[in-house]
Amino acid sequence: MTELPGLVGGGQLGDIQHLRPLDAPALFRRRAGRFRDLAAGHPMGDALELFGRVAEAQAAALGRLKPSLNGRDLPASLPLDASLPPGAEWRQALRLVTGALGGAPMPEAAREALARLGRLGDAELDRLGARIAAGDFGGIDLAAAPFAAAGLQAHYAALAALIPPEAVERSPSGCPLCGSPPVAGLVLGDDKLRYLACSLCSSQWHQTRLKCSHCGATKGISYFSIEGDPGEVKAEACDACKGYVKLFYLEKRPAADPVADDLATLPLDLLVSEQGFGRIGPNLFLLPGAESV
Repeated sequence: MTELPGLVGGGQLGDIQHLRPLDAPALFRRRAGRFRDLAAGHPMGDALELFGRVAEAQAAALGRLKPSLNGRDLPASLPLDASLPPGAEWRQALRLVTGALGGAPMPEAAREALARLGRLGDAELDRLGARIAAGDFGGIDLAAAPFAAAGLQAHYAALAALIPPEAVERSPSGCPLCGSPPVAGLVLGDDKLRYLACSLCSSQWHQTRLKCSHCGATKGISYFSIEGDPGEVKAEACDACKGYVKLFYLEKRPAADPVADDLATLPLDLLVSEQGFGRIGPNLFLLPGAESV
């Protein structure tokens, strides 16, 4: 069975892990490298390079964080429920991420957005973090939000790595740990198992293929791809709820990262949106209505 980089353990056919143990620092280090590889010659090369630096900062932050569940008796269902406030600890992750980005090259607009974020007080940061985690993006600073989201991702991933997968119940839709929607999915090369990747905590959970990742429909599922694509990426769209999620096929695209490769394949989003479908889950580095940096 093909391994998913940044995750621990294999799982065999007949004993499929519904939730993979997470090695958060390894995942973000690998994501940073993937962003760098994708940036070369890409029309969005500058943005991809910047987000690679953000992923590097996330990996560095995870190396310094000391996450703790504080002895909490977490529920088996959504133990990191993102509809609840993330807790003050997330600000430490944010400050580590933004601190690591202090001297990194970036466009002036991004630098100004980072500075605006740094001027917010704790209460304002907590309100912003809670809204992003809950998927409420209306009226927020869309240029600063990706940096705030980077801190949230580091925070939630650090906590997710502490929770044994066997202690978490399956979820009918969304991430079993935090309830957030998937940013994209990965289809393993040899056995075609599908794992969806959380847009917030970076966990990956198994879901049966040919089934809508949002509403669970098994009929009216269609697939879109860019003309000339050799089967590396497809958008799985559902007629019932009009949602779609991108799937990256590791047999054809073995280095794919759900966040980096999602941003690098925005033309597919444009194609599918023209057909009347909308994303099931966001990429927190490019929120709806935001311009790429």
